[in-house]
Amino acid sequence: EEDHLVPLEIGGSPDDPRNLWPEPHVAPGGWGSRRKDHLEDLLRRLVCEGRVPLAEAQRAIARNWIAAYRKYAAEAP
Repeated sequence: EEDHLVPLEIGGSPDDPRNLWPEPHVAPGGWGSRRKDHLEDLLRRLVCEGRVPLAEAQRAIARNWIAAYRKYAAEAP
């Protein structure tokens, strides 16, 4: 699927080519688009609750979304 590097839920541009990239639904280790979708929802919630600053969430998912998933999904109650 065509995905957003920085998700729309946390301020990513909907049509900037630098924010669009192809992502498989299923990838090695299960790190596909469906798992990233879960992270996007989680980060939106954490930002809205004031638990994670917006800029931090944007940087984390843009740099390495798998590392961000491991960090934030493990910390979320």
